[in-house]
Amino acid sequence: MNTDIFRRLENLVRLGVVESVDYDKARCIVDFQGIKTCPLQWLTLRAGEDSTWDSPSIGEQCIVFSPSGELANGIVLFGLYSLAHPAPSYDQAIKVRKFSDGAVIQYNTDIHHLEATLPEEGTAEITALGGITLNGDTTINGNTTINGSTSMTGNHTVGGSQLVQGSSHSTGHFSTDADVKAGDISLKSHKTSGVKAGPDTSGGPVP
Repeated sequence: MNTDIFRRLENLVRLGVVESVDYDKARCIVDFQGIKTCPLQWLTLRAGEDSTWDSPSIGEQCIVFSPSGELANGIVLFGLYSLAHPAPSYDQAIKVRKFSDGAVIQYNTDIHHLEATLPEEGTAEITALGGITLNGDTTINGNTTINGSTSMTGNHTVGGSQLVQGSSHSTGHFSTDADVKAGDISLKSHKTSGVKAGPDTSGGPVP
């Protein structure tokens, strides 16, 4: 067989590992056990009006497909587990994405549970100027800050103390099983001195 043809056949599909990555040009160099390619493009999900970015990591195992057997025209495909980078789960019900800083996003199809876990200093932000809608019961474990107005159509239960630093107004009845104070004046025990009403009865709790 012609040497050039043999070389081309051998280079059509080759296994290797990422040796280096040029993030600005979206190119990587692949090492085939000592044989290194020129900078090659890698395959991504979308690269048109809709586009994705998920760059490879150094040492990641890959396959290079080379049209006509020319490595210079090779396209790199990722997604092969290795001893250095094993599968993040072995549960058939779990669909998971694990990131290098420890963040994990996963969905369990058996228990219908979606979970996103960020590292200790991780933050999350959602910008939706058109609005955000949450359907279903919601639990927040932690402090909450709201920079804006709120409206509520259901009941409001406070298990702890409540501090209002502005004015408060109610169009409905207000009741309490405890006392109500305005400054040092108690609604239950306030007395008015120097005032008599009826047959010498003055002061006492307000009915």
